[in-house]
Amino acid sequence: MKKIITHTNPDLDAVTAVWLIKRFLPGWEEAGIDFCKYQSTYEGKPVDSDPNVLHVDIGEGKLDHHQLEEITSASKLCFDYIKQQRKGQPLKELDEKALVQIIEVVKEVDNARDLSWPEVDAARNNFYLHVLIAGIRGMAGSDEEAMNFGLKGMDAVFHQVKKSIDAQKELKKGVKFESQWGKAIAIETGNDNVLWEGEKKGYCLVIRKDPETGGVRIYARYDTEVDLTKAHDKFKEMDPNSEWYLHQSKKLLLNMASGKKMKPTKLSLEEIMKILEGK
Repeated sequence: MKKIITHTNPDLDAVTAVWLIKRFLPGWEEAGIDFCKYQSTYEGKPVDSDPNVLHVDIGEGKLDHHQLEEITSASKLCFDYIKQQRKGQPLKELDEKALVQIIEVVKEVDNARDLSWPEVDAARNNFYLHVLIAGIRGMAGSDEEAMNFGLKGMDAVFHQVKKSIDAQKELKKGVKFESQWGKAIAIETGNDNVLWEGEKKGYCLVIRKDPETGGVRIYARYDTEVDLTKAHDKFKEMDPNSEWYLHQSKKLLLNMASGKKMKPTKLSLEEIMKILEGK
């Protein structure tokens, strides 16, 4: 049986290195995971001496960076190794783009560059995955518990990074318009992340219409003067059979919601945009 070996008290780099091998190195999907103390190897054997055992972030072998002078990470070494080993099976373009972003963040964290992040002193920093992994370890969680938590977290990170990259691409297809509160954008797409990406780009309003269900979601930035009350009432007047939910903030208007079936509107994006333009 194949085994991936990393160090006890696994950190984000160790977790990501293991995750990369199990997710993207052909034949290693079902590999077991074991842990060694620093400056040791699995069963005391020379590192990289067994083709069925990969040491990552430990052992000073081909997938450990601690003996190197350059600023890098075990995750970066694993990523490069995986691409070499895949040969005629290149990574999907979106997967590779997401992994490049992920590995850059892991490298920053593993080399203490996160200390220069502007939010490092803020309470929200404690919600970051590398800090949560440390929290599991700090609560006397086992190595296995910390690793399993981290692997699940990396699945979620990978999912979200890919959706964000795709959303940025989708957003370029959107229709920009001037709402009664400022610049806005409307787009027909199945990727819900365009709402966040649009808000991050500074649009006061982002409208997404799902091409399959016809449902609509409208997000407004919290720091704008947007009030969607009149738009909600107008949509109901124009399409009385549709269902809409207006959030108490008046900046979130939903015609589709997670976990709840709502009757989608028959209004087109153009009709919705005209109402939000104040016409």
